[in-house]
Amino acid sequence: MRVTERRRGGVPWAGAVVSVLSLIAMVVISWAVYDSLPELVTTRPARPGTAEVRVTRMVLATAAPVALVVLVALMAGSGLVAERLRGLVPPALIGSPAAQARSTNVLLALLPPFLLVLHGGMLLRTAGHDFPLEVTVAVAFGLLIAGLGHALPRIHPLRFVPGAERAQRFGGHLMTAVGGCCAVSAFFLPPMFVSIAAALAAGAIPLLVVLVPLARPRS
Repeated sequence: MRVTERRRGGVPWAGAVVSVLSLIAMVVISWAVYDSLPELVTTRPARPGTAEVRVTRMVLATAAPVALVVLVALMAGSGLVAERLRGLVPPALIGSPAAQARSTNVLLALLPPFLLVLHGGMLLRTAGHDFPLEVTVAVAFGLLIAGLGHALPRIHPLRFVPGAERAQRFGGHLMTAVGGCCAVSAFFLPPMFVSIAAALAAGAIPLLVVLVPLARPRS
């Protein structure tokens, strides 16, 4: 039975390919602009009571690629942990191997491109290029939220909450709308404000997806 479940889970090939391509692009960008980066980069200016924080250009050029590698390792590790726990906890609390593979596939297909945009934008700005970092990151963040919203109903249905599947579908549409508004509004409103508002809204939606079905039988 377990062998069948593992086979049904499969390997998240799409996410793996996107992650590898994103990592390669990060390395290429770092190599291309490395000589243009200052030896020391200020990541936090000095303020009253707070000292200035500076890092070497090697740290700046490798931070995002290392973070991506760690992300992939954590996603792979979470699948192994879930497999170990599958026989120890109620089945409703852990997704099936297929659901785990879908979740991993979605996250590895969406997060690495966002990290790539953030990495490339920061390096280009630090290297002296006139790159619209704030707007670009806000648009990428909106697309990330929209992608997560589109995939939300397909990732892992909350089988232990009656009526949660319908709430997940509605929450997915709502999150997609929030992401789309963030991506468009970044061109007209302060990108930082738009990103924070979208993050708060998108973070509340999964919580409501769980709380609304739980509260409904009591009302």
